Order: sequence, then C-alpha cells, then structure tokens
Amino acid sequence: MTTMKTKTHKVKSLCSVLALSTAISASLLSPVALAEDPLSSALSTQQKTDKASQVSQVKVDKLSNQTQDLLADYKGVIRQVEALKVYNRQLQKVVNAQQSEIQSMLEQIKTLDQTNIEITPLMLKMVDALEEFIELDVPFQMKERRDRVVRLKETLDSPNVTTSEKYRKILESYQIETDFGRTIEAYEASLGEGDDTRTYNFLRIGRVALLYQSLDGAETGQWNKETRQWEVLPESYRAGVNQGLKIARKQAPHNLIKLPVRTAEDA
Repeated sequence: MTTMKTKTHKVKSLCSVLALSTAISASLLSPVALAEDPLSSALSTQQKTDKASQVSQVKVDKLSNQTQDLLADYKGVIRQVEALKVYNRQLQKVVNAQQSEIQSMLEQIKTLDQTNIEITPLMLKMVDALEEFIELDVPFQMKERRDRVVRLKETLDSPNVTTSEKYRKILESYQIETDFGRTIEAYEASLGEGDDTRTYNFLRIGRVALLYQSLDGAETGQWNKETRQWEVLPESYRAGVNQGLKIARKQAPHNLIKLPVRTAEDA
C-alpha cells in the first residue's frame, strides 16, 4: 500500500515536471512567434503601400498629361483670342472707313437730285443742238447720224439709264461729229427720188468737201454749201475724185489730187 502511494506520488511529480517544462517551452517560444507577426505585417503593409504608390503614380502621370494637354489647349485659345483681337481691330478700321464712305455717298446723293434737275435741261438742249447741227451740216451719212440722235432721245427718256450714262452718250455723239471734220471717207449711198434714184460713190474730205461719182465714173458732182444743192462738176474733176475714192478706201497711197474746194476768201 505504501508502495502504491509512492508510485502515485512519483507519477504526479513527473506530470508536474512535464507541465512545468511545457510551460517553460511555451514561454520561450512565445516571443519568437510574437516577433514574427509584426514583420509580416510590416512587409504586407509595405507591399500595399508600394502598390498604392504605383496606382497613385499612374493617376498622377495621367493627371499630368491631361494638365499638359489642357495647358496646350489654353495657350492655343489664348493665341486665337489675340489673333481675333488684332483682326477685330483691323476690321473695325475697315468698318469705320466704309461708314465714312457711306456718309460721303449719302451727302453726294443729297446733291444728286439737284444736279439732275440742273443737268437734264442741259442735256435736252445739247441733243436738240446736235440734231439741228446735223440738218444744217454737209449731208453725209445722214441716216446713220439721224439714227444716232433718235437713240439719244430714247436714252434720255429711259428710266433705266443713269444721268451720268446719258451725259456720256451725248458727249460720245459730239465726239463722233467732231472726228468727222478730221477724216476722209468713201461710201456708197443713193441720190434722187422715185425712179430717178441712183447709187453713187461718195467722197467726204472732212467737212471741206463732199463729192460724188456715178458707179461707171461718167458723172461727177459735189455738194454746194451756199445753194445747199448737188451740182455736176466738169469732166476735169473726174480723175481727181476717182483717185480720192481710192485713197479713202486705202487702195492707193496718199497723193495730191485736184478737187473743187472753196477757199477762205471765196467763203
């Protein structure tokens, strides 16, 4: 009995020793385990921080690129604005100049009505004077010249022709009549009435002489300014008139010819 108690006591003692040993081992191992957990946590935190930094850097780079693009757009808009300011200033100068011209034109329009009132009677008198002059002048190319006067009168009556254009046409007609006095001309026309009408060659030398010759050359004559009639010339003038017709038609060189021209003393 005593022996059993002794064995039981030994077993309990051994269990106590084992428990104590286990406790000591646990106390020795516990700091290592506790030391490993903060390191892992720190590494994990560092990794997360690095990933977060990378993501943040990507965002920063993206925002930086966007900022550069926006800055470039902004600078472009600024340049356009400056260019528009310069353009607008120049355009304003043009507008101001146009407004000045418009104002000047309005002032001219105010005086235009008065000018038309004054110049219209003058133009009518000029056309009437031209018509009278043609009827009293040497009778060459009468149809053409009379038709020109008719057209002038129609122009004066037209509401679609400006006053300046009407005046220009009148001056043009006066210039044509003036030029007749400095040129020579050969043309065909008719003389006579009814059955006595015949076609002749006419030679005009300025307004000094107007002569005619039949197509066969048998008859030669001239316009007499004093009697205002046609009269037949002697045979001696036939060759001269014929040569004058050739010169006027540029069929012969210029040369002296014999023609019946009245002198200033005779006039």
